[in-house]
Amino acid sequence: MISDVLRRLIDFTKLEIGTEEIQRPPFESYAQLVQELNNRLLMSGNVLDKELIESTRTMVRETIAALIRKRIEKIMRYYETNKEIPQDALFMEERRFLMPLLELRITEAPKSEAQGLAIISFKKGFPVLYSVRLVTIGPFSQFDIAAIPRSDAEELLRRSVIDIVR
Repeated sequence: MISDVLRRLIDFTKLEIGTEEIQRPPFESYAQLVQELNNRLLMSGNVLDKELIESTRTMVRETIAALIRKRIEKIMRYYETNKEIPQDALFMEERRFLMPLLELRITEAPKSEAQGLAIISFKKGFPVLYSVRLVTIGPFSQFDIAAIPRSDAEELLRRSVIDIVR
């Protein structure tokens, strides 16, 4: 039933929030986690009432949001201090997010340049973006996370395309 997947999510989130080190996730990706939870909710839909299912979904959304915020915070702390980030401790989406940052080598850039970036999460898909630095970035899918110039991020936020993570 849903309880085993939900228990793994809650236990992992508690562990992640309670430690300074990034933890190895019990799932390959956030997508796999969400898919397993949705499948379990659909299967138990005949047994559970709709109000219980909806409150469970709300709890899952809040738990996943807290988990993502904490993990991104840890990943960025590792990155900013040049600490090696264990790839096997990352969700697939986090590895995808981190790859361009490692190529950018933000920590080697002057501090003022690094402060000009924003970490964002896309609310919906978005085509190729030509940044203020005249570089092509994207395309992006819903839930993609990226580091882009803050001025570009502010424009996309104004257009309700993204959320600014940091």
